[in-house]
Amino acid sequence: MFLKKVVTSTVALGLLTVSVFNNTGLVKADAVEDTQKEIANNKSETDKLLKDIAAANADNIKLQQQISDNTTKIDNLKTDIDNSNKKIKELNGQIESAKVEVNDRTDALKSQLVALQKQAGNTVSGNVYLDFVINSKDFSDLVTRTFTVGKLNQANKEALAAVKEAKDQYASLLDQQEQTKANLQADKTELETKQNDLKEMKAKSDQQQADLNKKIEDNRATLVALQTQYEEAANAVKLAQEKVNVTTTNAESKSENKTSEKASEKANTDSNNNGNSIAKQESVTTDTAISQGDGGSHPVVAGNTYPWGQCTWYVKQVAPWAGNNWGNGGQWGSSAAAAGFRVDHTPAAGAIVVFVPGQSVGGQWTADGAYGHVAYVESVNGGSITISQGGMGFSNPAGPNTQTVSNAGSYIYIHR
Repeated sequence: MFLKKVVTSTVALGLLTVSVFNNTGLVKADAVEDTQKEIANNKSETDKLLKDIAAANADNIKLQQQISDNTTKIDNLKTDIDNSNKKIKELNGQIESAKVEVNDRTDALKSQLVALQKQAGNTVSGNVYLDFVINSKDFSDLVTRTFTVGKLNQANKEALAAVKEAKDQYASLLDQQEQTKANLQADKTELETKQNDLKEMKAKSDQQQADLNKKIEDNRATLVALQTQYEEAANAVKLAQEKVNVTTTNAESKSENKTSEKASEKANTDSNNNGNSIAKQESVTTDTAISQGDGGSHPVVAGNTYPWGQCTWYVKQVAPWAGNNWGNGGQWGSSAAAAGFRVDHTPAAGAIVVFVPGQSVGGQWTADGAYGHVAYVESVNGGSITISQGGMGFSNPAGPNTQTVSNAGSYIYIHR
């Protein structure tokens, strides 16, 4: 009869506890669970946005490089065009000089004709050269005059031919140079058109990154609100549980008072029947907390809850300001942004660099496709960064393992 009453009281107490908790806590618990799911979804979406930003930033860097290369080509073409203009000016000068020389040679020939005219006297045939020969005094004079006329004709012919040839060469070179200049100008125009297209593409890329960053900021604001909502719901559940505990304690107290007398009688009876009973004790062992990383045991370092031998553990060691609940390496960007840290693509010594899952690490190896990777930036040199890191893939899992990687602007950075 006593056992029946005890069981009845226990069942009644349990029903009371369930009833109280159902009325005050289950709805709150559901709210906590729903909020946790929303927080997880928010972080997942932020991770995706960070990957999108990394991809957009990589494209942006390529566009900027193309614009820079194009600018260099345009500048070189401008220099070539300037040189071509100088050459054209020089050739025009040489052609003008040849024209002057032709005129001078012609004037000289006229002077020679006038001189011969004076020596020949009155013309007989109408040809100055022929009259000069006809009017010779004797055979010897005829030979001399014929030789003189031949020499003058040959000299004038060769001189004029040479000048004309030079003039023709200059004109040909000028045509070639004009064509070269036209080709250079066409190439320059084409590059300038391409340059405008590249700048438009980069402007769109900049806007895309700005939009993605805006979404991340919106996500962070939403996450803050969700975390506040979660804390409120969790506190409500805690208060409901405390009320249940108080109700349970009161019910147990009443039940104990009602059955105390018979319980005492029952205890006396049990004592007589079980004088040789043995008290049971729980054995509690207190081992030192350890973290498994390389298959061995390693003491947990105060303030660092990440597994020993992982990249996250190393970075937390060298950058204690990093959070303890930021997840895998590839998730650190979104977690840090949600925690209020500045996250961007600007490398800086002392920052944490994030490699999203599957991202190339300076073209030397690839971050894990599921977990990503994090490292600590030791220094920055132009477009390269020197990092220190840990991880089971290195000879020294606990770090530091140093490496210099290029394309610094394509990675995500967390700044203190």
